[in-house]
Amino acid sequence: MSTQEDQGIAFHVAHDQQRLRLLELPPSLFSLATSKESRLWLKTTMPTEADPGHVVLCSDSQTFQVRQVHSSNSVFIIQPSCIARKDPRLDYSNGLTAIAKCEATLEVIPYSPACLPLLREALPVFVDLESAQKREVAAIQTKQSILNDMPMSSQQYNQAWTDLCAFELENQAWCPSPSILWKVWKSITSACSLKGLSLDRSLDMHALAGTIEEDDIPLPLFHAVISKLQVGGGDTHAKVDPVKCVSWTGSVLLQSGTAIASSVAVVDFFRDWKDQLPEAWKKQATLEALQGMYLQPGPGIIRFKEDGPSTQQVPVNPTQPKATSSQARARNWHERFKNTRR
Repeated sequence: MSTQEDQGIAFHVAHDQQRLRLLELPPSLFSLATSKESRLWLKTTMPTEADPGHVVLCSDSQTFQVRQVHSSNSVFIIQPSCIARKDPRLDYSNGLTAIAKCEATLEVIPYSPACLPLLREALPVFVDLESAQKREVAAIQTKQSILNDMPMSSQQYNQAWTDLCAFELENQAWCPSPSILWKVWKSITSACSLKGLSLDRSLDMHALAGTIEEDDIPLPLFHAVISKLQVGGGDTHAKVDPVKCVSWTGSVLLQSGTAIASSVAVVDFFRDWKDQLPEAWKKQATLEALQGMYLQPGPGIIRFKEDGPSTQQVPVNPTQPKATSSQARARNWHERFKNTRR
């Protein structure tokens, strides 16, 4: 029986190598990349002294860090080709050609960005309407335009936006200061008392809106606070979470007081805190509700812990002249703000 020598698979290295890189995807990202309904964005983090910055790949719900990993083994990228045999008497045969040589791989791993600090740093601080009217903004920053530059997923961004009670006013995005947030909460409790509403029950948003506006509080800020605290409801009614409300109001009050003085008296703090809570919630106003958010530098005093789990920014409140025109105060806040925008 005759035998034929096994010629093997013809292999050739192309003279002109292509510039290619291998991208290694985890299973969770591979499913996103191959889905027609998913969207992916490449963004970069800002360089710092500790971190030179890196590329991140963001989806609607997840963020991944992209990093280059070098290997001691070279990887060839090959493709089928038609290659001539060394023996001129033989015909061309099917073979493989190396079109690129990869000495490094792009690795994509899950990444958890510091969403709150990043968004807080990107937003101007809203102290009150008067200072916002006088503030000169170089370029209008909307919620969407800031997201485009934030190295995080849309879901992570929206959660940080809610946690900060961030809002848009005349298309400009703002981060409210602790002092204005405390004012908003006091206005809400006052409006509930005036309208005969209970914070323990579903709140009529339309009934509260008129009183809130009279306190020179933008309605978008009011809705942002309710969105932060609610556990159910819709555009017209909202049910707030007592546990979340007690902890949040205590944190905001403590931050507001610490922004003015280095510390506050414990007795005064608890008095002011409980005064703005429904009777049924007052027993929850304890230090346990502020776990990780406070320090007690001395007996009888308390201060906000700057590196604690804060969701607010503590700005240095500038000294602003108070309004003296009664005619200006008679107009609605949105009319006054709009007239001052250029």
